[in-house]
Amino acid sequence: MNLVDLTRRSLLGVTLVAALTTLTLPAMAQEGPIKLGLLAPFSGSGGPYGTEEEEAAKAAVALINAAGGVLGRPLELVVADDETQPTAGVAAARKLIDVDKVVSISGVWSSAVALAVKPIAIEKGVLLTTNGSADEITQGDSKNLVWRFQTNGKDWGDAFGKAFLKDGVKTASILVLQTPFTLSTIQPFKNTFTAGGGKILDEINFNPNQPSYRVEVDKILQSEPEAIFVAAYVNELSAVVKEAYRNGYEGTIYAYGNAAGSNGQFVANVGKDVAEGVHHTQHVPVEKSEAYALYLKSIGKPDGTVMSFGAQVFDQIVLTALAIEKAGSTDGARIGAAFPELVNGDGPSIGNPAQALEALRAGTAFRYSGAASDFRFEANGDQSNLAYGHFVIKDGVSELVDVIR
Repeated sequence: MNLVDLTRRSLLGVTLVAALTTLTLPAMAQEGPIKLGLLAPFSGSGGPYGTEEEEAAKAAVALINAAGGVLGRPLELVVADDETQPTAGVAAARKLIDVDKVVSISGVWSSAVALAVKPIAIEKGVLLTTNGSADEITQGDSKNLVWRFQTNGKDWGDAFGKAFLKDGVKTASILVLQTPFTLSTIQPFKNTFTAGGGKILDEINFNPNQPSYRVEVDKILQSEPEAIFVAAYVNELSAVVKEAYRNGYEGTIYAYGNAAGSNGQFVANVGKDVAEGVHHTQHVPVEKSEAYALYLKSIGKPDGTVMSFGAQVFDQIVLTALAIEKAGSTDGARIGAAFPELVNGDGPSIGNPAQALEALRAGTAFRYSGAASDFRFEANGDQSNLAYGHFVIKDGVSELVDVIR
């Protein structure tokens, strides 16, 4: 064999390898992990819940992967911090979509962040599942891409009205922080409370990060309301409750569970004495939920632990995985279109992700019964059939006193 033949064979070999590589790379890329994004608040007003959301997402991914993944591929979780700020959330979401190539974004605790990220997700065709409550999140045409796993502001406000009435409150005043979520709860609260015979004495708005809330608290106390609804996040709530305590207010303060609960942050901020007797209301997991029990076990928490936001993220990841399997696709709109099919049906309820995947692969009818609630989806992406826990802080611990539907 001469040098020319060797050269020709070498060139042919190189060309053949290059051609095979070109043909094989796309196929190999399709066999890699399916990346799911988690946009969680590790700082800012949502900071107490970032780790809770991350642990829940990791637990759900581990359970799905242990059951063989979806479409024969493992899931990979990519986590980003939104800092509970729209600007930071948008930057993090763009990185998740454009750099990390996630097929979905879950978590999104803040309504303001969800509203900022929503148009990007729709533009890019990426599924967005959120814990934000502002009504605007699910308004408009979301192209099957935006789904809420928390209650909306309207229903939460209604639950507060029912809590006031059940407690026999006759007169109430409102202190409301100016944000999309907080404002969305106020009119529904007033509608329910006044329809039941309650009277609103005063309503005062305030802004985030004020140096003091003394003026607002002094004014709200002048009418001597039996109860005050403080519609705010944990830092503002802490400042307002301290001011009310200094003024000797003897009525009842009601707050959101994500503020007065906040995994103990509120009590740490104000101390047990100041926190004593503060009421709070929050969408809570249903009793005897197979999925919720599995979630708590997966993160090493005892039965009875209330972790609403983690449970919601657990459901987001599980349902996204089931929808990918059902749709046979990682296309965002096709994944989202499968959501109501998986929870609104009449088949037997299944809360275990592995059993749900098995039923899907066998073509057996079922409906997913979530960890956060045994919910159904409405056409706009909101959930219905939710339960709300009514808690009171006693000796620094939140105790469940009622469940409102």
